[in-house]
Amino acid sequence: MKRFVPWLWLGPTALPLLLLSAVPVALLAYISLTSFEIGYTWSEREFVGLDNYRRLLSGREVEFWPAVRLSLLVTVISVVLKTLLGLGVATLLSKKIRLEYIATTLIILPMAVNPAIAGLMWKLMLGYDFGIVNAATERLFGLKIVWLGQNYALLSVLIVLVWMHFPLSALMILAGFRNIAPEPLEAARLDGCSDRQVFWLIIVPQLRPVILSSSIFQAILAFQAFGPIFTLTDGGPGNATTILPLYVYKTAFTLGAIGLSAAAAVILVLIITALSALMVVTGRKGQPT
Repeated sequence: MKRFVPWLWLGPTALPLLLLSAVPVALLAYISLTSFEIGYTWSEREFVGLDNYRRLLSGREVEFWPAVRLSLLVTVISVVLKTLLGLGVATLLSKKIRLEYIATTLIILPMAVNPAIAGLMWKLMLGYDFGIVNAATERLFGLKIVWLGQNYALLSVLIVLVWMHFPLSALMILAGFRNIAPEPLEAARLDGCSDRQVFWLIIVPQLRPVILSSSIFQAILAFQAFGPIFTLTDGGPGNATTILPLYVYKTAFTLGAIGLSAAAAVILVLIITALSALMVVTGRKGQPT
């Protein structure tokens, strides 16, 4: 009986997780194997096997691979920017500065904003005629930019994603700073190392596991970003900012192809699952033995 006691304790937590995660994913996987579309009843669906996946992966759905490539591009660029900005902010906060707690609070404020609200807020700020950003650029440089147009929409999306998520990198890296022993740093300075050498040769190598875990987590956030992009650009102009989550949404609720959209969503789930597993593995490797 004793071996069943842990399962009794885990039950109240594990059962809701099973119902709210595993069951919906299983249903999603089943729908992806059918021809279910909006406008047809559930009983009218047909089982088509892997045909939806073949349509996506073979390129017959011409918007799928561009959405995947754009997701990869947005993920790579945003992760690099968020990590570098987070490292810089964490470095500043690791030093004893005045009003440190106020500065930390201001930095983490973007994390408290709902993603959809953040997109709407930036849409107002980046507006061509009445946006505060164009008001500043016109006053300083005498020019106005169509931030949500074809040429700058992707840049605008990257700005919003970096603004929203870089505080998380900063906090994770700052926690890594707190765990660095001061003795090696003092010894290096006594040996004649400059502050730059101490930072790049001693501090950064010790922060590498934290930076790696933070980067993978940021990749997960970027790959599944939906709310801010949906409210900021709705994937436009055209498909200029249609990443994979927006492709899933448009395929389901614009084209009505629920089965095909479910197949794309399963692919997205697999990518995020792989990134999550990678983060777990790197986290375990980074732990002291």
